[in-house]
Amino acid sequence: MKRFQKLCMLLSILMLPTTAMASSSALLELWKRSEFLYGKCGHCADLISIKNNRDWADFLPYNLTTRDGYFTANLNGPAGTSVTLYGQEGYRKNRGYLIIIKKDASMIEIENLEAFAPGKWTEVDKEKGGYSIFYQPHQNFKTLVSSVKWGK
Repeated sequence: MKRFQKLCMLLSILMLPTTAMASSSALLELWKRSEFLYGKCGHCADLISIKNNRDWADFLPYNLTTRDGYFTANLNGPAGTSVTLYGQEGYRKNRGYLIIIKKDASMIEIENLEAFAPGKWTEVDKEKGGYSIFYQPHQNFKTLVSSVKWGK
């Protein structure tokens, strides 16, 4: 019986680091919204969910880039999480791009991907959910997002 208890305690101790590491993974949620199809409600739109370290070179198979509408973004993850959204497939920069770097572990929500000063770093400081962002503009960038790459 004591062996069983010791085994259970050992397993519990070994599982704690795994649980902590799992909770620190990042998640990017891109919502494709359209006032013509969904109205002006919350997240009543198509969703692309991209986990940390899964670069995505082309959204076209999901048919979201050809539909009317624009993207908004939610980013979860630890401080230092960084992701780049590109306005063209294959991580090409000629249709604009947006680099996001989280300052804390709080979720950030970006409603307008084009609301930042072009060609320079912008600091967004909130009580929770602060981040740094670099926006290289292109006409209608928020409708063109087609690929995502994690890291700097």
